[in-house]
Amino acid sequence: MTRASDILGPGGTLSEQLDGYETRTQQLDMAAAVERAFDERGHLVVEAATGTGKTLAYLIPAILSGKTVVVSTATKALQEQIFQKDIPFLRQLFQATKPKRAFKAVYLKGRSNYLCKFRYEEATDLRFRSREEIALFPAIRKWAGKTKTGDRSELKGLPDDYGPWAQLSATAAQCHGSDCAFHADCFVTRIRRFAQDADIVVVNHALFFADLAVRDAGADGILPDYDAIIFDEAHHLESMMTSYFGFSVTTWRVHDLATDIRTELDRHHALNLAAVKVLNDLDNVADVFFGALIAQPGRHSLQSVLDSSDRTEVAKRQLALDSALEQVAEWIGTLDIGDTVERLHERCTELRSELSTIMSQRINSLVYLAEKRSKGVILEALPLDVADLFRDKVLTLPGPQIFTSATLTAGSSFDFFLARLGMTADRKLSTLSLGHVFDYANNALVYIPNRLPEPNKPDFVEGVCTIVDYLVRTTEGRAFVLFTSYRNLDLVYNAMEADFPYPLLRQGEAPKGELLERFREDVSSVLFATHSFWEGVDVQGESLSLVIIDKLPFANPSDPLTKARMNLLDDQGQDSFRDYSIPSAAISLRQGFGRLIRSQRDRGIVAILDSRIANRRYGRTFLNSLPPAPVVWNAKQARQWWHRVTAGEPVSG
Repeated sequence: MTRASDILGPGGTLSEQLDGYETRTQQLDMAAAVERAFDERGHLVVEAATGTGKTLAYLIPAILSGKTVVVSTATKALQEQIFQKDIPFLRQLFQATKPKRAFKAVYLKGRSNYLCKFRYEEATDLRFRSREEIALFPAIRKWAGKTKTGDRSELKGLPDDYGPWAQLSATAAQCHGSDCAFHADCFVTRIRRFAQDADIVVVNHALFFADLAVRDAGADGILPDYDAIIFDEAHHLESMMTSYFGFSVTTWRVHDLATDIRTELDRHHALNLAAVKVLNDLDNVADVFFGALIAQPGRHSLQSVLDSSDRTEVAKRQLALDSALEQVAEWIGTLDIGDTVERLHERCTELRSELSTIMSQRINSLVYLAEKRSKGVILEALPLDVADLFRDKVLTLPGPQIFTSATLTAGSSFDFFLARLGMTADRKLSTLSLGHVFDYANNALVYIPNRLPEPNKPDFVEGVCTIVDYLVRTTEGRAFVLFTSYRNLDLVYNAMEADFPYPLLRQGEAPKGELLERFREDVSSVLFATHSFWEGVDVQGESLSLVIIDKLPFANPSDPLTKARMNLLDDQGQDSFRDYSIPSAAISLRQGFGRLIRSQRDRGIVAILDSRIANRRYGRTFLNSLPPAPVVWNAKQARQWWHRVTAGEPVSG
């Protein structure tokens, strides 16, 4: 029987196929642990540092197991790496093993990624927001006539937020299912049919939990039946679980319902004046309810919003919206326009029920939120604690489960990750933390300015600007400047833009992929960015030699979900700052740090401009969570280190 070590180990298939291949002890150890979990149907939590080669360390045992395995990740970048790079490589590799082994793999995405043939054919009045969106549509029309997959990722240059795409794809609520005239040729149906015979099914966490939620409601699953699960980027599981086992009522959800009813009536030539009036009334009362409920932008606790409102008026507006939904539901029930009536009726009923639950706040295990965005309002009910949910809905699933990431420990402990997901008492569980692969002692430096004012002081931003300028001139650009908030990004960017000595890129001025391409092409450029660039970004070589992090990435304590979770821990007798804020921030900090060293040849400086690491007792936890690079406390030392490194002088010891 072929084992992973026969492929990855000394004298194995990889060493025979690849010139200069070197066995990585960490990769072999991980592959062996994954194999044991598969053999024993156990649960494994493994932290694998950057450079371990963790995808091969779990994919090879998964393929050799002969099981149907779901591989779930958080980011599109990793999904595409697995399916477009690792899977093809392994197909070739397994053709060289004895005996040869073939396997099938499929990459499943959410519905919104696929062209809906029905909605495309019926789209007669697309809503464009700009001339740029109009200019892109001919390419979509040409692609739609020849695509074999319907996957929008084939459309190179199509922005993630391309407005008309929502009218060309279908949500689960908008899908006509087996009643659709295009069901047999539907891209979603086709890819899911293919997935039934796959050995490896690559998905994202969102789709995995959507499948769980659908099954929990008693419906057929989205994914095929599977024997094992591998969660890569597992540090995102709590947030994804929170999203998919809560629910929301939004301005857009009500308007989409009205629009879909209009479209369906128009398709059946039944859109008369009476129908227009009923649906316009629904749109109007929804606008009145949502528009008057919350004035301040941002996310708030629903209770605080209601406390600052006229309760009587809120109740009246809610009743008007509920009545309008009830009227639409009753009226839909009288129509004879096919089987879609039942689903439209269900959507009305679901909206009424979920709105009632949110506004009454009657379920104590949920946190109730209200968020105002530029064009609408989101009301949410989210689980306060997902530990019990995760234990009941995921850990009880049969078969082996692998949880992996480069960042699962805080202060060298798995306790935080295990507690948040209810895994502390899991008898099937084993853990493994692998050693670092890269030579951080010689190739990386941590700089922490211990005399910089703390982030809450008024002169903090001025100090950040001074240090950014000094360090960027030291490395001659080649830098990520990462912020914990858009506010700090804007303040520093605006203060430095005029006199900045190197090409300056800013998150939001172009799609993420385009910004990274420009950054790689111009090695002197500097990218100012926030959350979405802290992880899932891989820039190797001389283009990135400096990562500056403005401050420790503590979760905003005023965020109502964070606040509710911290209050729960305090009520349970724990210290929420010690047991929640510090470990979650330490894991996030390691993600930011991880942007710098991506290969054995990379070298550079990570500057964390938060003096609290030096001056507060909890700073030691953050230092202990970082890779083993030397630490300096003033910028001149950082510059001296950089000059020695670039001159080829020894720096360790």
